[in-house]
Amino acid sequence: MSKVYSWRKLNEKELTRVYLDEMRRDFPPTELKPLSMILNSEADGTAHTWGVFDGETLAAYLLMVRPAGSRVSQLDYFAVLPEYRSAGLGAQLLADLPQHERGAQAILIEAECPDKAEDEAMAARRLGFYSRCGARDTGFTEHLFDAWFRILVLDCPGAGTFADRQAVDALVDCYRRTISETEWQKYVQFYCPDGTKYC
Repeated sequence: MSKVYSWRKLNEKELTRVYLDEMRRDFPPTELKPLSMILNSEADGTAHTWGVFDGETLAAYLLMVRPAGSRVSQLDYFAVLPEYRSAGLGAQLLADLPQHERGAQAILIEAECPDKAEDEAMAARRLGFYSRCGARDTGFTEHLFDAWFRILVLDCPGAGTFADRQAVDALVDCYRRTISETEWQKYVQFYCPDGTKYC
């Protein structure tokens, strides 16, 4: 890919615009956290958002959760804008992500379960995309708010390989650091590959 894209973190105003103009188009309502929750996470330092730019034009965005003390970065939302799709940019950005998430031992990804998604074909395409980019399906699933996700792990170069359960434990730790016990009990459940509840 000959074109050079620049990465920088979005401020509150830019992130609000991305949420209203892009994320509401790119993700089903059941999968979207409230804007206030996203902005609060950014304000308290447990999350940040990368904007990837073609000159001054936004080409993609990656919302990351990375609480202080966490060994991993969680890819919360990721999309390439429509006019930049189908050219390999998404795969390139995932390959570049570890160098921007410095110190992370792995990138954790929640990908919507196709059999429980509003748009089953889109969810299946996302899973296929992440698989082609080297993300490994742990077999664990997660019920978050009103949506179901498969938990994937993308190992970072030089950091070794996270075992499936180790990756899930890191994601659980990530949530424990960012939401209250009340919210945890109400909104988040993890399940083992055999369907039994993990936590």
